[in-house]
Amino acid sequence: MSDTAADNRLTEDVTVPVAEPGRGIPPAGDKARRRLNPDSLGVRIGLYLAIVVLLGVVAGLVWHAIVKLPTYLTSDDGSVQMTERAIGQIFAIDAIFVIIGLLVGVVLGLVAWFLFNKMGWPLAVMATLGGLASGGTCWLMGIILGPRNFAERVVSANVGDQVPIDFQLHTVSALLVWALGAIIPVMLYANLSREDDGDESADASDVGEARSDSAGKIASG
Repeated sequence: MSDTAADNRLTEDVTVPVAEPGRGIPPAGDKARRRLNPDSLGVRIGLYLAIVVLLGVVAGLVWHAIVKLPTYLTSDDGSVQMTERAIGQIFAIDAIFVIIGLLVGVVLGLVAWFLFNKMGWPLAVMATLGGLASGGTCWLMGIILGPRNFAERVVSANVGDQVPIDFQLHTVSALLVWALGAIIPVMLYANLSREDDGDESADASDVGEARSDSAGKIASG
């Protein structure tokens, strides 16, 4: 065997095929791009949870800023009294929470529809849970901002001091309004989508009938 033939034989033995682009092992960057793909369900869920918590925190700050807490007046004998007007302010705390919850819930419902409208029935679950979680976050923010420990503040108060009550929600069922607000836009958009699908189907059937009639006329002519 000649030296040239031997070199060719050796070259053929050690030749390593090179993978073509788009085949074989994908580049390492593809996996990272897949994780950051906005169409990924995990990314959308993470974004929705972040919006839920953020809106809950902002709503808690607004709730705390708007509410005027009723106060108890300390007496000489160590007892505390509250006026009828102050008693009405207790209900205003829950009422403001409900109004804020309805508005924030609608926003969360719109966000849920935008992110999960192709999921089907789980969309309603996502919107409902998001509304409840945001309402819980708002409630927690109100408690954190305070005031708290009413009993301790009354004990340490002087005669004639006005001691505000604890900042808290007195009706747990008010959280349901947040879920209701979140489900309203979902139901509306779902109904509108069904009507649009029905109109498109009717238009398609009309076009099919028109084509068949035209074909029949041509054949008969």
